[in-house]
Amino acid sequence: MIEKAELRELIREYCHTELNKAEEWADKNIQEFRTTLNEIKNTGNYELLKDALRYLHSGRNALRFHIKTSSDLKNIWEKFLKEIIETNPEKILEDIDERFERWSQIKGVGKGLVSEAIAFYYPNHFVPWNNTVDWYFQELGWGKPTKYSEVLSRLRELKRLFKEECAYQDINFVIVDHFGWWLKNRKDNSSNGKTHVYMEITKTPGKIYTENHVGRFLWSPADEKYWNGRYGKMGLLKVGDIILHDVHGKIIGYSVVAEPLKELTKEEVMNLFEKTGIWNEKYREFAESWFKKSQNGKFYVVELSGFKKLDRPVGYTKVEGLPDPWELQGVYLIDISPKVLEKLGIAQEGVDTMVIKLDEYFTSKGYLYPSYLIAQFYTALKTKGFVILSGLTGTGKTKIAQELAELLDDSGKNFLFLSVRPDWRDSKALLGYYNPLNGKYHKTKLLEFILEAKRDYEQNRGDAKPYFVLLDEMNLAHVEYYFADFLSVLESGRDEDGFTREPLKLHGVDKVEEEGIPKEIYLPPNLYIIGTVNMDETTYAFSPKVLDRAFVVEFHDVDLEGYPPETDEPTLEAIESLRRTILKDLKGPNGKFLSRSKDELNEAVREFKGKHLDYREILITLNKALEPYDMHFGYRVVDEIALFFKSTKESEEAGIVEFENDDEIFDLALLMKVLPKFHGNRKKLEKPLKEALKLCLAKDSGLKVNELRSADIVEILGDWENQKTNFRFKHTARKVLRMLRQLYEIGFASFS
Repeated sequence: MIEKAELRELIREYCHTELNKAEEWADKNIQEFRTTLNEIKNTGNYELLKDALRYLHSGRNALRFHIKTSSDLKNIWEKFLKEIIETNPEKILEDIDERFERWSQIKGVGKGLVSEAIAFYYPNHFVPWNNTVDWYFQELGWGKPTKYSEVLSRLRELKRLFKEECAYQDINFVIVDHFGWWLKNRKDNSSNGKTHVYMEITKTPGKIYTENHVGRFLWSPADEKYWNGRYGKMGLLKVGDIILHDVHGKIIGYSVVAEPLKELTKEEVMNLFEKTGIWNEKYREFAESWFKKSQNGKFYVVELSGFKKLDRPVGYTKVEGLPDPWELQGVYLIDISPKVLEKLGIAQEGVDTMVIKLDEYFTSKGYLYPSYLIAQFYTALKTKGFVILSGLTGTGKTKIAQELAELLDDSGKNFLFLSVRPDWRDSKALLGYYNPLNGKYHKTKLLEFILEAKRDYEQNRGDAKPYFVLLDEMNLAHVEYYFADFLSVLESGRDEDGFTREPLKLHGVDKVEEEGIPKEIYLPPNLYIIGTVNMDETTYAFSPKVLDRAFVVEFHDVDLEGYPPETDEPTLEAIESLRRTILKDLKGPNGKFLSRSKDELNEAVREFKGKHLDYREILITLNKALEPYDMHFGYRVVDEIALFFKSTKESEEAGIVEFENDDEIFDLALLMKVLPKFHGNRKKLEKPLKEALKLCLAKDSGLKVNELRSADIVEILGDWENQKTNFRFKHTARKVLRMLRQLYEIGFASFS
């Protein structure tokens, strides 16, 4: 629990380090939200409500899952938002709990959306109420709030503390709420690595794991008694915590918390359990007893992973260190001492290894990649679906793709390896062709592979597999010739089902179509394309058209001293847990893999601009600096940097990859999306490269970029471990320096 003295200290820290950025973000979003609502009031254009709701965290979720039609938008406006705009905030406060309850019952509206909307429209009167508010109510010893007026009263206390500690007289409740998010992240980060142990006590029917929730989910009524009370500790769980499972009085196994807690409705719980195959008649009877315990129709759900049965079930009363059974009447989840694991013969270290990251998996397979490179490759592939791997031969460009595909499906059916030939001049080598002489269509392995990926997605949607195509030595032939159709189709956008908006044209013969080869094929969103390239006298350089449509990842670092790597072998449960986590991450929250609507793209850009103003300013400055040399970039680059940033945060939160900090994420995005198009002689590139290098400098760097000469650059690169402190964006800076060295040595430079 956070004591008041510590809370005051935390508020002072927040005001010193975060407040300015938070106010800039809040002021902008509040103004945009209010302006949009007022425009709806004046015009009656309910479609604008989509734009307004995207400024709210709960609003974005509502648009994704609940608000589907224009009538839904009109209903929310007429029954909720219109009332807010037309009613004085003091009047609303008179009966706020009654209004709050009524508004929360509207279709597509819950407590999160209601509270955020009134807080953003009247930020000096109302507060958001979300899971983070529930969290810090517990942390501050206030218990779990049950009414909105209670939340409002408590946050008024926080607001008063802000005035006392920060000497600010105009802090609004949106800022106070932002402090809660900051505080939770700070606490989560400080507690990383500290694993807690809990025990589930249940009498569920059916076979363990396959016919019930044990080892797969924890779930309970969304009630304070189960949040952190007499009957449960659901609100205390964090990713990585260990769960022992007591079923009918016997401890049968253990698992690990894989996802943060979610609050779902009864229908959402049923849909989840049906989708995961554990919903059956016996389990339905058991679930109904849980459903009846909920006072509000909501339930806490936590996803687990890495379930492992004990060799033999152990009776509860046979284990020392557990509470007396008579104390546990009606109890579902208790926290227990880690020493209980020892009593059961479960090594704490062994449990911890059940959660591994992707770089640890590659290391265990004997591959030595820098951790950032694996994170960069995976997140770029997840973001775009078309990645080019360039760099030194023998550094594992092909293997990284093969091993990722094998991790996700060891049958090999989800991976296709194609060696590019120098004589490829068009798409026939990839997609086949119709022969009018014999009336046959000559299929290729790639065409059959794409059709299989398409069938899988059409039949299984969110449960489909990802499919990976590897074009080895991609630039042995002109990519612009044989891959042109793919480049155009991949950039055509996605329809609401996830397929490309434009198709690949195959033929125009009815008979061939009847034989199973369609006239055209729309690429599914579960298809990922990876190309490897080496640059020498036998290969072709990429045009800006190709580079602009891909993420380019360079393999350059070689650590012979650390090769081969030494590592512990992960358990099969750990590998399975990683596999499941990656599949879930690639599919995304809507199960559509690479498919992103224009609205989702715009949301990512707005989020990037709102949260990372300094990075946005750097992009603007860089583009202006490059424009005089015709080296500037377009909107697609900004879109994809924003999407990359969003993807990295999702994958980091899932525990798949890890970056050093936000600067490294932005650094790698610049490296992949801006530098690959630098290609030419010294006269063309020297000044643009130096402009880019200036923006990579750390604040206290004394390096004079304009005065750098060849010998200076060689010296910096040779002493990189010491010199890299001069740069904020180290990866981009190092690549720019290497390109400048090329310019000075041979008068020409390119990214690859």
